Amino acid sequence: MHYYRYRSNSEVSLKELLYSEMYFSSPEECNDPFDSKTFYVFDNNKDKWTKLLKFSLEQTNATISKDFLQIMVDFLCASCPLTFDTAANSNFLEDFPSKTVEQSALVNFIAVRIKAILAIYKPPTKYFASFSKLNSESLMWSHYANKHTGFCLIFKAIDGELKLSPKFKKDQIIRKTPNGIANEMSYTLPESFKFKDIEYKRDVESLDAFLHMPVAVTGDVSNQREAGKLSTQRESHYLQKGQSWFYESETRLTLPPPPPWLFGEQITYSRQERLFHYEPSQLAGIIYGARISIEDKIRIQEILKERKNFINEVSNYSRTVFNFVEFEAKLSTNQRQLNIEPISLNGKPTIDKDFKRLYKEWQEGYGYKRENSSSRLIQVK
Repeated sequence: MHYYRYRSNSEVSLKELLYSEMYFSSPEECNDPFDSKTFYVFDNNKDKWTKLLKFSLEQTNATISKDFLQIMVDFLCASCPLTFDTAANSNFLEDFPSKTVEQSALVNFIAVRIKAILAIYKPPTKYFASFSKLNSESLMWSHYANKHTGFCLIFKAIDGELKLSPKFKKDQIIRKTPNGIANEMSYTLPESFKFKDIEYKRDVESLDAFLHMPVAVTGDVSNQREAGKLSTQRESHYLQKGQSWFYESETRLTLPPPPPWLFGEQITYSRQERLFHYEPSQLAGIIYGARISIEDKIRIQEILKERKNFINEVSNYSRTVFNFVEFEAKLSTNQRQLNIEPISLNGKPTIDKDFKRLYKEWQEGYGYKRENSSSRLIQVK
């Protein structure tokens, strides 16, 4: 399947094209303030609240009686539903009716401990790169390609993924971790990213906030099917947007952070750590915007030529290579729509005798599997 990434003619976008770069944005860098926001709620599950209170006192000298523990659990259950944000950003035990100074001190201590737990086990910040499954949506060209003056890159998925360049792959990130398992921890970065479709929904279905608590609170999930279901639930809000964004028909690549329990804290990536080099042969085409200037188009074609020379120099490893098709977006003369028309394939015009055959192969997902000095035609799903 082909995926489309709309770009302006900024220097950053042109640099991305030349060097096969893919930048993963943070939620704060997006135009939708709810993008990747998670909606978790604690319910009045007495068993899990009991385990969370006990867990908060582990590895401390503090103790709590069975009766007082039950009083606290009843208070917390009566405060539910309690959103994760409220629990993490306020003292939700502030109104607890302590009867003695000792009780008040223990409650305040537990509140501090639970907030520290929530800070570690909160829904993580994920980073993403956005694509569309549509290439002729006028709003996309207006919003993300500088009012039709930019361009749109066409990527061919391999096994539903965008793979990273073996030549320029980042292997891992390393952090000093005073609260982690060791004083310094490393985390292996992925070799590829899976394309995941966005689901558009009017209303939010809140998720169980206990899903993000440690195993000591939730219990270990030994059933593989149940574990997969929990993983899907945790992922769901990162792949949902409001219905007003439906026109984007978005699919995205996501970059998850390391597990917080490993590092002893939530880890965020720097901007440079979020910049990757994708497998250049998976860029299978480009569409020039309907209002792109002649000068900008010529410059992009110069970049494509330079890029091709660069790829040939560094890409002598086993890979699947796709023909490269150039398109133009044209304004229809009798409808309010865009027509996407091919103008060349591997630099050869549409009147070339092999164009129809090669273009049909391109549309059907065929590429050339290159290994050592051999090359064979294969269909890629």
